[in-house]
This record gives sequence, C-alpha cells and structure tokens, in this order.
Amino acid sequence: MYIDAHNHLDFYEDRLSTAIDIIRKNSILTLACAMDEQSYLSAKMLSNDNPLIIPCFGVHPSKARECGENWDKYEEYLIESRVIGEIGLDFHWIEDRQQYPAQIELLEFFLGMAKKHGKVTNLHTKGAEQEILALLKKHSVKPPIIHWYSGPFDIMKELLDYGCYFTVGVDLGYSQLTAELVQSLPLDRLLTETDGPTALEWVNGQYGYPDYVKTIVQGISILKNLPEDDVQARIYENFEAILK
Repeated sequence: MYIDAHNHLDFYEDRLSTAIDIIRKNSILTLACAMDEQSYLSAKMLSNDNPLIIPCFGVHPSKARECGENWDKYEEYLIESRVIGEIGLDFHWIEDRQQYPAQIELLEFFLGMAKKHGKVTNLHTKGAEQEILALLKKHSVKPPIIHWYSGPFDIMKELLDYGCYFTVGVDLGYSQLTAELVQSLPLDRLLTETDGPTALEWVNGQYGYPDYVKTIVQGISILKNLPEDDVQARIYENFEAILK
C-alpha cells in the first residue's frame, strides 16, 4: 500500500472521479486535508464510500482571518478527525504581516485541541519554522507531520528531535534542497505526499494525480540506495505508527 500523507481532493474538481479511481486502483491510503470547513465536509462525504480516504479537519493559515472567532464549533470535527490539518503558519507566501497574529492565534487553538484530544497534526510551516517549533514545545502535542518542509536544516534537526515526521513531495527530482532533506532524514521519519494536482503543476507544469507517490518512492529509494519495496513498506509502517 502507498501513502499520500497530504492531499487536497477538492482541488481535483471535475477530475475528482479519476483521482479516486487511481487511489483505489493503486491502494493509496490518503489523508484528505482540509483548507476550511467546506473542504472537510466534502472529504468526509467522499470517505463514506472510500475507506482509503481519511478526512482531516483544519483551516489553512491563509484563511485564518476569514474563519471568524467562534472556533468552538470546530471541536466536533476535531474529535472525529484522525489527523488535524492542514493547519500552521505561512510567513513566506503571505506577505501581509498584519495577518500573522490571526494565524498564530488560530494555530494555538488547534494545537490546544490537539493536546486535549490526543490528535496528530499536519502542519504548514512555510517561513515560520522557528515559530512552529516553539509552539509545538509550548503545547506539548504529539509529534506532527511536517508538510513539504523547506526551512533551515538546524530547525529541521530540532523538529526531528521532537519526533516529527516529514513528507517528501512532488518536487523531489526538481529541488536540491528536498534531495538533501531526504538524504539527511532517517527513513523511519519519512512519508510521501502529492498535495493535490496543482502542486505538480507548480513544479513542472504537469497535472498531478495521486499515483505520483510511486515516483516519489522511486526517488527516495535512489537517494537512500534501498529497494523500492523496502521504502514503500517503511513509509507505510511510519504512517501506521503515527495513527496509533
């Protein structure tokens, strides 16, 4: 079985049925991460007929200011979600610094809920790696999944010491930084992700489907000098360990 530890199924829009067929055909256990309430409810509905799809509730940091202040209404979603995400901070793509306090406040809410309910989180850390590390320590949450890490190596090592798992995404083979991260991180802390169809388009202009995880596994096996089957099996074991 393959693992897609961070996907946005709603991004497929009119190609969603094709993406789901690919997930079924290739046995890809998929974390369907939410950007907001509506995308979570859509993923939850999809999971009813697709046991390989695990819906995850979260609010992306880009939507922090628009999600309002009545966050307690989210608790029922957080209780039923096996993983909370996508949540986090973005101090890189979001250049308006006036949005940062709202991001931090919302993330603190989610981390508090994760601690309260014993949940694993799926974290966006772009440009705010040090702040994420500090908040993880402050709230003492379970070791999270770090989505598409591209920050400093010294902070990566501290996140690794905390127990974090790191996804390897569709930029493997295109990014020297990602290759160096794969070489530096132990195999027992790696996961694979596609991040929806638009991520691969951003990298190389091609529309991405969930079976691109196979290409990522191949890339990891080459960098780690290990058989593909061993890499695939280890990533599945990592994912099972997270969800225990």
